[in-house]
Amino acid sequence: MGSRVFTRFYDAVSFVFSSYTRSKPYRSQGLDRDTRNPAHTRRLLDALGSPDRHQRNIKVTGSKGKGSTSRMIAQVLEQHGYRVGLFTSPHLIDFTERIRVNGQAISEKDFMRLLAQVQVPLVELEKRMAPHEYFGPVGVTAAVAMLYFAQEQTDVNVIELGRGARYDDVNAVQGEFAVITPVLFEHPEQLGPHLSDIAYNKAGIVTAELTGVVVGRQQSVAAQILREESRNQGVLMQSLDDDFFVRDIRAMEMGTHFTVQTRRREYSALHMRVLGRHQADNAAVAMATAEWFVGGALDPEKVRQALQEVQIPGRCQVLSGPPRIFIDGAINRESAQYVRELLELMQYARLHLIVAVPKDKDYRGLLEVLAPLCQELWLPQLKNPHLSFPQDANAFAAQFARVHEAATVDDAIAQAMATVGDDGLVAIVGTQSLVAEALAYFAIDTRNR
Repeated sequence: MGSRVFTRFYDAVSFVFSSYTRSKPYRSQGLDRDTRNPAHTRRLLDALGSPDRHQRNIKVTGSKGKGSTSRMIAQVLEQHGYRVGLFTSPHLIDFTERIRVNGQAISEKDFMRLLAQVQVPLVELEKRMAPHEYFGPVGVTAAVAMLYFAQEQTDVNVIELGRGARYDDVNAVQGEFAVITPVLFEHPEQLGPHLSDIAYNKAGIVTAELTGVVVGRQQSVAAQILREESRNQGVLMQSLDDDFFVRDIRAMEMGTHFTVQTRRREYSALHMRVLGRHQADNAAVAMATAEWFVGGALDPEKVRQALQEVQIPGRCQVLSGPPRIFIDGAINRESAQYVRELLELMQYARLHLIVAVPKDKDYRGLLEVLAPLCQELWLPQLKNPHLSFPQDANAFAAQFARVHEAATVDDAIAQAMATVGDDGLVAIVGTQSLVAEALAYFAIDTRNR
C-alpha cells in the first residue's frame, strides 16, 4: 500500500488504527511489557526526521489528574507568552481534540495532510515487523502531533502519556521535563497486580535525558519507587509536600481557592473554576513544572489569570441550570470519593444520578459511594460498541435508590432533568463514553480550550 492523500477524515482516523487492527489476530493478551513496544514509535519518529528531538517537551503521566495537570501547565506557560502545543488522549467528542496549539485543536485538513506524511515511513517499517507487532494508534497520533507542533513553531509542548509510561508508545517522544501525578491502583491486567507494579510502569517516564521530574502527592510505596528511579537515572526530582506546598485550600461550589509556595515564591489568592481540593494539588504541580521550565519565578498575576481560565470539560464540570448539571469521569471507588466530597459542598433539594461504568472497572465501589446520596438513578445504554457493562448493576444499585433503565444517554438526561426540579442537581458520572455523550447533549465545545 503506497501513500495516499486522505480526503475523508473518517478514512484518516481508520488508518491511525489500521496497524493495531491488522495485528489483532496474532496478538496475545497480557501485560504491557509483553504486548507493547514503544521502540516502534521511536523508529517512526526517527524516519520522519526526529521532529521531537528539535523541540522542548514536557511529558506527563500518572493515574489521576494527568489531563488536568497537562492543561494547567499549558495554560500557565501560554499566559507567560509561550506558544504551547498540547497532546492529550483520549478525546471526548472529536478526534482532533488530541492535538492543540494555544488551546485550539488541529484542523481536520492539517491532520489528514500530516498523517499522509506519517503513512509513508509507517508502511515501509511495518513490512519488516512480525505479524503480532504493530504501531499503536496513540503513537501514530503522537507522530502527527510532533509534525504539527514543528509546523506551528511551538516554543514548548505538553505531552500526556497513556495508561503507562515504561511501555507506553508516547513515552518514545523525547522529553526535557517529566511530571508524575498521583499513582493509584489501575489497569492491573496491563500494568500488573500490585500498586508497586503500577508505580514501576509510571516511573518509566524518568529517563536520563531529562532535566528534571516533578511529582505530585503519592502513596509511600509509589513515592519510594519514583525516588529510586530518579536516583538511578541521575535526574533531579521535586515533590509536592517536600519541595513545594499547597495550603489554605477552600473547595467551594463555585471553584477552588488556595495558595502555593514554591522554592522561588509564594502565590496567594489563586482561584480556579474547576472543583476539588485535588485540583489545587494539580495546579501546584503545574506551577512547579512551569517555574523549572522557565528557570525562575512566575508572574503571580499571569498565574492567577491562567488558572482562572482553565476549563476541563467533563472533569468535575458544573453547568448552570435550572436544574444544574454535574459531569465527571469517575470509574472507581477512589474517584467517586472525590466526587462525593464535591457533591456534599453543593446545595440542592434532590439529586438524580446517571451512571455508566464498564464491568471491568469498579462499578460496585462507585455505586456504593454515590448511590446513597441520590433519590433516583439511571443506568443508560451507551453508543460505544466496544464497552461491556455489568448485568447485575441494576440490582446492585437498587439497594440504594430507585433505578431506571434508559435506552440512550439522551433519554436518561431528559428524564432526570424533567423530574429533579429546578432546585435539584443531576450528576452524570462514569466512563469517558458517558461523559462524551453528555457533553454532546449539552453542545459543549471540546475543540477550543
